[in-house]
Amino acid sequence: SSGINAESKISMYKVAPVYDDISLPDKEDGMWVQDLEARQDKCLSELELFQQRLNKIEADCCGVKAAENTSKFDLVVGCSVGSPAVYMTAIMARKVNCLIKVFSHSTNTKQVDSSITNKLLRVNKGETDYCGINLIYKDTSSPYFMACPGRQVAVSGLSNILRFIARERKYSSLYDEQDLLNAALIDEILSVVDSLERVNVSASEIGTILNTLASYLKSSSYLAGDALSIADIALCCHLTAMDSKLIPNSLRTYLSDTVKGNYEMKVLKAFLNWTPAGLVV
Repeated sequence: SSGINAESKISMYKVAPVYDDISLPDKEDGMWVQDLEARQDKCLSELELFQQRLNKIEADCCGVKAAENTSKFDLVVGCSVGSPAVYMTAIMARKVNCLIKVFSHSTNTKQVDSSITNKLLRVNKGETDYCGINLIYKDTSSPYFMACPGRQVAVSGLSNILRFIARERKYSSLYDEQDLLNAALIDEILSVVDSLERVNVSASEIGTILNTLASYLKSSSYLAGDALSIADIALCCHLTAMDSKLIPNSLRTYLSDTVKGNYEMKVLKAFLNWTPAGLVV
């Protein structure tokens, strides 16, 4: 404060020479004290910034993530025969470790592929004893889900189903909303994937969409970085359901690597009607 003279300020600091032949300024000169105070304030300020950065790094790298929800899963998914959502149920059943039951609604006019149904019924068979996903084939243009049948309005869209599962199960590795930038990138990619669900999309439009999605893989192994996310699950389900002739080679390789490199994605091997390079089905 202004009431403290230079002599009092000097007594607040204990400065010792490092070498005997270095002499300090005359302590009667208050200017060097002010300079020392300024340097100390700068050091403390920089130290505080460093501590904040260190805290952030520790939180990002070593922070405790919310534990995954291991309670029994209960989800109803409605979609048309051949929808990418069919393969999504297989992936998420493998991830959650539950069984799938398959039904055909009276509105469904398409023939149900019994071989696909049998493969769905075999997911996790012998490893668990409860059904967590009920898949209902219906005449619907977009897949939907209901977590509380009879008490919830159905929510449509493959990306919305995946977001719900990631949030409900606390799968932050697949979709971490605390990481705002990465979550925004995943949402952006999902909006592009969603455009594949439009009715009557032409082959040329599909090609354009797939090339746009492939551009996200130029600098990383997965769509939104170096780890699997719900954006990858959505795209891989679409590629599995798609005519293989429409898939660019870069996305064929991507699908193969993604299926081989992730436990929950390996279930897609049983459903692929073509063999990506290097993938043994």
